Order: sequence, then C-alpha cells, then structure tokens
Amino acid sequence: MKPIKIFCSVLGAALLAIFLIAIPGQRQEGVVELIVRGDDMGMTQAGNEAFELAFNQGILTCGGLIVPSPWFEEAARRCRENLQWSIGVHLCVNAEWKDYRWRPVLPFNLVPSLVDDDGYFFPTAAAFLARGPKVEELEKELRAQIDRALFRGLRLDYLDTHMDSLETREEFRAVVRKLAREYGLPISGECGEDREFFNIYDVVPEQKEKVLIERLQTAKPGLYLLVVHPGLDTPEERAIVDLNPDGLKNVYRYRSAEVRAITSPKVKKVITRRNIKLLSYRDLREQGRIKFN
Repeated sequence: MKPIKIFCSVLGAALLAIFLIAIPGQRQEGVVELIVRGDDMGMTQAGNEAFELAFNQGILTCGGLIVPSPWFEEAARRCRENLQWSIGVHLCVNAEWKDYRWRPVLPFNLVPSLVDDDGYFFPTAAAFLARGPKVEELEKELRAQIDRALFRGLRLDYLDTHMDSLETREEFRAVVRKLAREYGLPISGECGEDREFFNIYDVVPEQKEKVLIERLQTAKPGLYLLVVHPGLDTPEERAIVDLNPDGLKNVYRYRSAEVRAITSPKVKKVITRRNIKLLSYRDLREQGRIKFN
C-alpha cells in the first residue's frame, strides 16, 4: 500500500474520530454472543503459526499484534495474506520474558522513561512504574506502534493492552482512550462485553477444554469476551520463561492447551448446538454495533 494513501486514510479517520467516543451498540436479545480474542501475536514464530491455526481451523475471531516484538513482520505478512482476520494492536510497554526482550518501536533514546538502561522494555509493571514513565513519551510510543501496523498495510479493528501496566494509572488509560478516539478504533473490553465469565487464563492445561465447554453450556444470553494466548509446544516456546513473580510456569503448556481447546471439535459442537454467535470487533463495527458520539 502506498504511503500517501495510508497517510490520507489515517488522517481522515483521525480527524473524524477526534469528536467520537466508542460506546456499545444494541445487543441481540436472547442470543449468546462470543468474541474470541487472541493476544501476543508476533511474539514468537510458533505463536504466529498457532494464530493461523486458531483463525482458520478454530473459533478465534480476532487477534492482537505486539508491534515491537521480534516476529511482528512475519505476523503482519500472515495478516496481509488473510484479510478476513480481524486484527488489533496489543499496545505494549513490557517485555516480560527471560533472555527474550524487545525495545520500543521508537528509538529508545526518544522514550528513556519507558526503558531500562539497555533500552529494553521492563519485564514487570512494578519496574515500569518505578522508572517514572512520562505520559508524553508513552503517547509517542503507543502512537508509533499503531502507525507501524498501519504502514504495514494492516486493517485494524480495535486496540487493547498488554499486561497491566497501562491500567495502573488513570493518565495512562487516558492516553489509550485518546488514541482510540483519534484512530476511530474501539477498545476491547469496553464495548459492553462480559470479560470474566470466560476467563480461563490460569485454568490448568489439562482442564482448559473441559472448563471452556462448561462455560459455553451455561452462558446466558449476552455479549462475552474470551481471551486466549495461542502458542504451540515447540522448543522455541518451551524456552519462554516469565520474569513476573506470579507468572505462569511452563507457559507453553497453557498456550498450546488453549489452541487445542479453541480448535476442539467438542467445543465447536457445543457452539453449534447452542447457536452461539461468534463475533469479531470488525463484525460489531460493520453491524453498527459500535456507535460513536
């Protein structure tokens, strides 16, 4: 896609959205609606493969890209080759893995309050906050992440955030909301979704499919959000170790189990039997379900 065309489309969306705020639209009465969001696309090569599998053979309906991460370019190529995927930017100011770090999109000397002395993002929210992040630097970096995704020719449908660092202070949340308005993108989790009912993040790998089926069987009518982190059982993913004290151990087991769950024929059968409607943020926008005023 030519830079001028991208710039014009981004500028037009930004000028329009300055005056807009996303609010949830009308739900369909009596229907269980489920958004299945995958986080951390672009983090590993195996993760990118897992996303493609989950999109094309499973129930995944949207995926969030970590733009500064090492395998972003390959992930972006896969997205361009699969335009039916609903893609968002997983806004990121942390790199939480041992011996597997990444730096900001911007030169790190331009955002020194966001990085450690080697120019890497911090692994934990506590370390990020201890550095004293400046709001103006945060806005520049998050904007650069969105812009890089757009300049890679990606159609974006939503924003969300990586880990909890951007949720720790109101001024950080205000930056995310400002960018959402400017780019005309809804924020996942703020479109009327129930975020808790389908939370299977720390369910042990052996039980993920079972628990997901139970939730699908008992969900009452409404709009729900299921968040997963697709991955595969590979040497690359086995080497991933979370530096957060409360992080999952052997995280590859959890991520590969989530892929098995969301590609499971048993899960699909329950969805079909209950007439559960799978939705993406693109669907909500195209159906007029995301209103702006």
